[in-house]
Amino acid sequence: MVCDVELTELLPALAGVLVDGVETGPSPVRIMVRTPAGAMATCPDRGQESEWEHSRYVRHVADEAIGGRPAMIDISVRRLY
Repeated sequence: MVCDVELTELLPALAGVLVDGVETGPSPVRIMVRTPAGAMATCPDRGQESEWEHSRYVRHVADEAIGGRPAMIDISVRRLY
């Protein structure tokens, strides 16, 4: 199925991430997103900005629904130095 609606219109909280793919089928809708590389982030403890990426890990958000169907959002986030 093809849809002309932008994903960020349906899920505005995803406006700050890059969408790598969307899988639909009999299982839950799966949306794969990642935080953009090179974006600055501020350390909550020291208040210093950094863009140096140490590694990445995936977080899963499963309490979502799209059009009445269960959905899972896989977010690849950066760990910064």
